[in-house]
Amino acid sequence: MISEELIQKIKEQNDIVDVISESVKLKRVGRNFVGICPFHNEKTPSFSVSQDKQIYKCFGCGEAGNVITFVMKTKNMSFIEGVKYLAEKANIELNIQGTNKEQRDKNEKLFKVNVEAARYYFKKLQNEKKVIEYFTLRGILNNTIRKFGLGYAPKGWHNLMNYLKAKGYSELDLLNAGLIVRGKNNSLYDRFRDRVIFPVFDYKGKVIGFGGRVLDNSKPKYLNSPETEIFKKGTNLYGLNFSIKNLKDRTIIIVEGYMDCISLHQYGITNVVASLGTALTSEQAKLLKRYADKIIISYDADLAGRSATIRGLKILRKQGFDLRVLTVPQGKDPDEFIRNNGKEAFMKLINNSLPFIDYRIKMAKYGLDLKNREMVMKYINKACEIISELDPVEMDLYIRKLSEETGINEQAIYDSLTTKNQKNVKKSQHTYTENDFGQKLYLEPAYMKAERNLLKIMLQDMDSYRYIIENFNKEDFILDSHKKIFSLIGESIENNIENIEKHIEAKCDDVESSKEWIKVQQIEFIDDDYKELINDYIREIKKFKLEESKKEIMKKIKHYEAKGFFEESLKLVKQLQKIQADIMQMNNNERR
Repeated sequence: MISEELIQKIKEQNDIVDVISESVKLKRVGRNFVGICPFHNEKTPSFSVSQDKQIYKCFGCGEAGNVITFVMKTKNMSFIEGVKYLAEKANIELNIQGTNKEQRDKNEKLFKVNVEAARYYFKKLQNEKKVIEYFTLRGILNNTIRKFGLGYAPKGWHNLMNYLKAKGYSELDLLNAGLIVRGKNNSLYDRFRDRVIFPVFDYKGKVIGFGGRVLDNSKPKYLNSPETEIFKKGTNLYGLNFSIKNLKDRTIIIVEGYMDCISLHQYGITNVVASLGTALTSEQAKLLKRYADKIIISYDADLAGRSATIRGLKILRKQGFDLRVLTVPQGKDPDEFIRNNGKEAFMKLINNSLPFIDYRIKMAKYGLDLKNREMVMKYINKACEIISELDPVEMDLYIRKLSEETGINEQAIYDSLTTKNQKNVKKSQHTYTENDFGQKLYLEPAYMKAERNLLKIMLQDMDSYRYIIENFNKEDFILDSHKKIFSLIGESIENNIENIEKHIEAKCDDVESSKEWIKVQQIEFIDDDYKELINDYIREIKKFKLEESKKEIMKKIKHYEAKGFFEESLKLVKQLQKIQADIMQMNNNERR
């Protein structure tokens, strides 16, 4: 745990305007600063930062928070990671209490045994002529071998195990690290045998696992360490520790193989990482977001590679990256291409990499003969599905391109998008325009405001607090963040916490609860007839829940009727009638 006093100190010594200005261009307007929101696409500034209150709020997408929340959201960090990051910026020593010492010691032991194993493999490589020849043939220089700590696991079943046991490590230690394997007859033996070894580092440069490649054509070609307490394939990226050292323009290239990554680094293209033999995950995307804004992905050109690229791009897109796809000619991999053509040729591939939408449209026509009219229509339908996701300006640009490429009239292509455009129009009806910013603004459901208002009243008036907890409880809230704040308010009042607001702010240690707490604090009441307001807000929340239940029951009724389950359907109709009567009663009460 980090003390509330220390969290407050960290916030005080990291001015929110200074921190946000590192990634958002801010301009002073009156008492506040405004800029383009980093959390959604916009052209007119709707993002406001208050230096007085040390908070930010976007009137376009509804995001809000403090300096810790901003770091958490923009760098995809946890609360603890965000606090650590800001503590380092302010040169504040951070002592975290209550850390699991036993788990920390266990992990430290895993790091140590992995380092010993890496040293062993590296030493064995120096004495193995055939392995040195293997790397020489692949153009890998000695200083690259040293930089990446490349090694060799010799033939034999117990070489590494005997070496590490002599160093004082137990068989259990080696099993926990995934360095040895238990066989069917309960015997233990080395996991890696007669393989080139690639140590895998975390972003801090600690050895967390290994990859091993055969020197011949035997199977499996690649073998990786199993998942351990410190090695999670879906949360790490090979080479990231080297890439972030001299990263200049927040651009990272993702390749598939260890050798692709190593070769590009050797040729001076050092902003490269490799996925660890698994599909790209959201955890890896979040890790990349700390260091990059632009991602160029280069996977194999075969069908599996194209599918993996599309999946990876969709995961990365959710994190808001500028996405590009690099295609290596003639189906070669980056390692082979750069060795045969050099750095300049590969830099051209980087510069010519396709934007995300262009790549998807290119893949939409893969295998189709555009001289065949039926295939042309198939291509246009596929391309329209992709184009329909774009804003009107981009849509217009891609329709023009599609028309030029296929010879189909632009209007005909627009007509095929009509249905999708109508859906987009319906979505836009949930916004309105405010003169201050001149753009569409975020409108919230009434129940969200009602929940926030209840929380604000709980803080302002003791009688109202008691009335609320007698007539409303935690589970009656819809948002989890509001449930959390409700509990914190109750806990603070019951325990006579001196500064309730600072206590709650320190305890709101996730993005959503922090955002909601700041919005609660901004509420101001003119009317002090709280009891009537409380009843209105409680009614609004209950009404929303009833409306949602009504929708759910109506769905089930349709489903049962389609299946011919009329008895079950009749039971639900009775429930529906009861809910409709309750909603009608609430509406009548509102009119009085």
